[in-house]
Amino acid sequence: MSDPKPVDAADPAKKTSPVTGPVDDDATVLTQADMKCYWNDEEFDNGDRISNESKNYEASNGKWVEV
Repeated sequence: MSDPKPVDAADPAKKTSPVTGPVDDDATVLTQADMKCYWNDEEFDNGDRISNESKNYEASNGKWVEV
């Protein structure tokens, strides 16, 4: 797995997918496995990781999950 890609703070004028906190894997239900994530209009695939303000996030079905 590669290091998270550093990104700038989310710009409200650009498309950015919602951010959620860490989730319990047992409680996760996949409803749309092919949804893309966006950060400041940049598209990311499921499993891609980014880093912003000392936090790391992983793209997961249209949402950023803190890891």
